[in-house]
Amino acid sequence: MYKKTITIFLIFLIAGVAFGSLTFEYFTGKTNAEGILLEWKTGDEGGIAKFEVERSALVPNNFVFIKTINASGNNSYYSYQDNGVDFKGKSSSSVYYYRLKCLNSNGSYSYTNTITVVHTVSGIKNTWGSIKAIFR
Repeated sequence: MYKKTITIFLIFLIAGVAFGSLTFEYFTGKTNAEGILLEWKTGDEGGIAKFEVERSALVPNNFVFIKTINASGNNSYYSYQDNGVDFKGKSSSSVYYYRLKCLNSNGSYSYTNTITVVHTVSGIKNTWGSIKAIFR
């Protein structure tokens, strides 16, 4: 029993040091003409050094790294315009999943909840891409 108590305490201690004080006011994504705009605002950043933006397409568990953004400190606003979403040859909408990997200066990290964004391409933009392809 004593051994379990120590193990649980150490896990709690490591988690508390690594992730204890990071808070988010929001983490959202919205589609626009160029791709998907991600925005987030932090409260207390508690030792966070940087955020890594990760994206998954079609399935919510196949994330790939797309961008590193350095932390600015408590109560900061961040945004990232993801122009790498691929909608060519697809229907007028595609589903993308995003999360942030929050890295402390000591190398530990945690993840935000996953958000889902449906990227919708306007009919005009979709048609224009088809017209351009005809003349290539």
